[in-house]
Amino acid sequence: MRADTDVRIDANAMPASPVSRREAYEYHVLAGEMAIQRDNRVLAAREYVAALDYSNDPALARRATRIALFAEQPALAYRAAGTWARTAPDSLDAQRTAARMAVANEDAEGLAIYAPALVAAAASPDIGYRLLADVVSGAPNATDMVLDTLTDMARADRDSAPAQYALGVVALRYGRSEIAARAAERALALDPNWNDAVLLQAGVWIRAGETEKARQLVDRLPGNAASRAQYHLALARLLIEADQEDAALGEFEQAIELQPDNTDARYGLAILSLSLGQLARAETAFERLYKNGERADDAAFYLGTIAEQREDYGQAQRWYQRAENGGHAFEAQVRAARMIFMQDDLPGAQRRLAELRTTYPDLVEQLYAAEGQLLYEADEPRAALDIYNHGLEEVPDSSELRYGRSMAYERLGDIEAAKADLQAVLDAEPDDARALNALGYLIANHGTDYQRAADYIQRALEAEPDNPAILDSMGWVAYRLGDLDAARHYLERAYREFPDAEVAAHLGEVLWQQGQYEAARRIWQKAMTDNAEHPVLTETIKRLDP
Repeated sequence: MRADTDVRIDANAMPASPVSRREAYEYHVLAGEMAIQRDNRVLAAREYVAALDYSNDPALARRATRIALFAEQPALAYRAAGTWARTAPDSLDAQRTAARMAVANEDAEGLAIYAPALVAAAASPDIGYRLLADVVSGAPNATDMVLDTLTDMARADRDSAPAQYALGVVALRYGRSEIAARAAERALALDPNWNDAVLLQAGVWIRAGETEKARQLVDRLPGNAASRAQYHLALARLLIEADQEDAALGEFEQAIELQPDNTDARYGLAILSLSLGQLARAETAFERLYKNGERADDAAFYLGTIAEQREDYGQAQRWYQRAENGGHAFEAQVRAARMIFMQDDLPGAQRRLAELRTTYPDLVEQLYAAEGQLLYEADEPRAALDIYNHGLEEVPDSSELRYGRSMAYERLGDIEAAKADLQAVLDAEPDDARALNALGYLIANHGTDYQRAADYIQRALEAEPDNPAILDSMGWVAYRLGDLDAARHYLERAYREFPDAEVAAHLGEVLWQQGQYEAARRIWQKAMTDNAEHPVLTETIKRLDP
């Protein structure tokens, strides 16, 4: 018999015999490294954090923190971050991470320790308080805790304008205008010529509805054209935060007038114009950026988006293909493939997606899902099923591919297989609103257990209460349960947000059953204008109003 020479360490069991601290430390680190190699992130986090019981090495604490964060284990990450901050008091990264984790864990005592430590570790109090303001923002559940901590710090550092400024900025971000106003007043009293304090005061006035007063305050700030452009850029951001987008456009334009080569101002103008549906204005700004080589990849991506919205799919494809680098590169190339499909070249789109799977081997899940979706839309469910199956061979645990395959199974009439895939998604992700909605809708359309269907859809609606697809499903299952008033309520909400042909078919049917025949016909006729061959719409009209 051949001896087994493949030596393995069980990462879940400590040695039974007594060990030194050094041996225990080395054991947990080794176990953690083996867990990483096995792609067991949670176990790796546990082992590395356990190693901290036997070592005060800040480098170990830093690695343990990062592994726990990557494993999405906030409690373990916070424990490790605390050790890191304690053993590296001069490390700004350590104090910032610990403060951020204190906010995430809503630990007031911890934040009271790490927030001042962050400021002390920074190059200056000004820099420290600015960093702290960013770290503690964006956590609405911890609003009171954060503001209490900053108030205590501002009180302890009462002669520091940056301390008052940080309190005011954070209070403004959390919508506590009274606290922000008092802090802005104190910051200006301590340093009347500090431009950032003036801008904080302007932000307070904007939130109070005194936009013109804020503009006049900013206009009085000294400086050359470049400096004043930055002031208007800051004012634009404050206006956006206050939901005054039209006024913000004017400030972006003012900044560009003062400093035509200000990339941030032109990009801000372009993005805001696009979000407001002002395509021509956005297109001009993005084209200028692209021509000047400023954020060219981002500009190309958004120019592709504009062309796609105009249904100029050839132009959209060309722009998307130019976005080869940056954060939008992958999405741009996938969209370019879709634009090929939109030009009636499904094989060409498939070839492009196959090429992208070679270019982006770590993103094959998304690429198989994109190809399956195109085939589904082309009414090729059998081919779509084959693609989803290929994808699941490479990524067996993919909820995205299982969801897509369930849609293909439904169209092929294999309802039980479709249900099984959706249930598998929910076994892995019980709160997946899309899968809950799809399973409920499937049960309602292919069975009679309407209450069970309603239960699934209700769970989806609780997760995404304004999602028109879920509202449509809820209305439809309410109709199947015989509650016409509730059905109409949900379907009218869905139709207002997303007046597509299937929602129109459902709403029209409910109105028809309520005796509102002309109202139903008007909705159907409007939907037929662009969807004359939609199967659900045409079947509904033929069945009820032949």
